[in-house]
Order: sequence, then structure tokens, then C-alpha cells
Amino acid sequence: MRIGFIDSGVGGLSVYQQVQQQVPADYIYLMDNKYLPYGEKSESFIQQRLYQLSQHLIELGAELIVIACNTATTQAVEFLRQHFSIPFVGVVPAIKPAAVLSQGKGFAVLATPATANGEYMAGLIRQFAPNDSVIKFGSSELVRLAEDKVWYQQDVSQQVSDILSVSPIADQGADIVVLGCTHFPFLAEEIKQALPRATVLLDTGEAIARRVKQLVGSQSLADMQYQHCFISTRELNEQQSDRLKKLGFDQQQCWPMPILL
Repeated sequence: MRIGFIDSGVGGLSVYQQVQQQVPADYIYLMDNKYLPYGEKSESFIQQRLYQLSQHLIELGAELIVIACNTATTQAVEFLRQHFSIPFVGVVPAIKPAAVLSQGKGFAVLATPATANGEYMAGLIRQFAPNDSVIKFGSSELVRLAEDKVWYQQDVSQQVSDILSVSPIADQGADIVVLGCTHFPFLAEEIKQALPRATVLLDTGEAIARRVKQLVGSQSLADMQYQHCFISTRELNEQQSDRLKKLGFDQQQCWPMPILL
């Protein structure tokens, strides 16, 4: 069984790590760092780009693809399902469980600007939390800080605090914060420090792992030897390459692609 992952950066690794623990398989993680972050791109661009990336993963043998990015999921996963026959598993912000936990008291959503302000998010809130007061805040800079922390083990706590301390989440307060970007679980400790009222941080990594396991079923065999490949669309430096080896990727490669006009 070969499973593909797509994200513009390392955020999807927070989901990948959860899935890999439950589903033995060959994994191909395709990081589209040429266009990091997706949260600043248009919906039409993301749909076209994800079509190209998915096509390449399928050519490499992927039998299931995880869109490990909230922005890409909300803007492209249905488009991809219409054009390809293999299963796609998307990452949807945890609005439903947040609403259940809040019991009408309200909660906050921390995401990219595209996800926070998008119609998909608004639809989830209307469907699952119509009576909740939902504080939304979108930040691309937090995505970049998560990248710095994962790649270079940088201390980004002060920068995270500077961003969140002037956000509506800090201003209005929230006990429950939905991490609506797969990068943000990597900043969980920094977010808790910056938002001391946030006693519960919700992400969907475990739920995605359960869904992939359900779809794969008996095709996954625990006693086999598997290989994991990491593909980037922009060359990585030596420090990044070494970091990937520590994360368990046997193979690394760069995949040049034409620039979309």
C-alpha cells in the first residue's frame, strides 16, 4: 500500500506522524514549498496546483492521498474527488467537536487567512455551531514560525506571543481553540503560553489517522518493510535534509514543476 501526503510545508507532518503510527504503508510526502503558504493563494490556483501534485503522486503509485492542509482541503478536495478515482482524505477544522465541548459558550479558531475567512469555514460554523460565538483569527506568519521550529529547532515563543497577544482571541478570550492549520500543532506549547486561557487545543490528526486506517483496511501489513519518500518542489538545504533523515524518510528528492501563470 502506498499513501501520498500533500502540504505546502511541514505542517502536514503533524498529521503524517499520527497516520503512520496506525497504518503501516509506503509513504510519499510531497511538500510544495515553492508555493508556501497556501493560505495566501487563490482557490483556483490551489485547485490547479493540487491537481498537478495529485497526478504526480498517482503516477508514483499512490493509492490514497491525504490532503494534509486545511486550506487546500477546504478549497480543493471536492475538486480532486471529481477528477480522480482514488480516495482523498482531507483535513477539516475541528468545529464540530469544539461546539460539543463548548456547550454554547463559544470558542476560537486559529487558522490561515484563507481558511479563517473562507466560506467552507463559515459553513461548518453554521452547521455545527450556529449558537456559538466563534472568534476567528488567520495568520500566515505563524505558519512560517512553525516551519522555522520544525526545520531548525528555533525558539519562536516570543514571536508567537507577539502575534497572538494582539489577536482577537487574546482580546476576547477563549477556553477552546481549534487549530485550523496543520502547522499549528507544532506550536501548541507556544500557543498555550501566549493564550493562557486556552486550556483545550483541538486538531484533527487522530481523526484523520482513524479514517485512513478505515479506508486502507486489510491492505496494510505490519510485518512488511516499508520505505518513506519526501519530495519537495524547491531544493532543500543540508540542514533540512538532515532533519528529514531524523524524521525517518529513506529517500529525498526535488521535483521541479512549471510555474503556473
